[in-house]
Amino acid sequence: MNKTILLTGATDGIGLETAKMLLAQGHTVLLHGRNQDKLNNVQSALNEQYPQASTVTYVADLSDMAQVQTLAQSVLSDLQQAGKVLDVLINNAGVYKLADITTKEGLDARFAVNTIAPYLLTKLLLPVMNVQSRVVNVSSAAQSSVNFESLVGNKPLSDSAAYAQSKLAITMWSRHLGLALKGAGPLVISVNPKSLLGSKMVKD
Repeated sequence: MNKTILLTGATDGIGLETAKMLLAQGHTVLLHGRNQDKLNNVQSALNEQYPQASTVTYVADLSDMAQVQTLAQSVLSDLQQAGKVLDVLINNAGVYKLADITTKEGLDARFAVNTIAPYLLTKLLLPVMNVQSRVVNVSSAAQSSVNFESLVGNKPLSDSAAYAQSKLAITMWSRHLGLALKGAGPLVISVNPKSLLGSKMVKD
């Protein structure tokens, strides 16, 4: 059965490989990326490789909460106009190392992308999900206790510490939101994908 699936961070690494698998199975995949040109190139390549596939693209920088809101509004509008449900949201986009680790809101950008953006996106997209829908949050085996002062940008962290803390944080909110929505909304899970050795993040 064809599912409509939103996949963030779809232009390389785990996201791109996931998109290929889903399209090969005949699902409709909403591809998110940060760079329009790269996203267009990926969509063209996927459409050529899977000619029967259906893809739609959305651009947003997930370190910018205003862009996360715009992304959600665009997906909501498109699905509601088409009378479709969002069957699966895969919050895959993530960062490890950034040149500028502070967002314009003053947050640690690594927490913003890895933890806060997927939470906000999930909450905003709940109107087009139902009890059969699924939210899959890509976490990691690298996890450590969360320092709230760091999460809100008040205490600097190394790349590895920020990444590990942000991944425990997404695991924690997955559990919390899943319990809150139990029986009334989508199933929310976090997964450890192990290491896809060809991804940029693993190489870093």
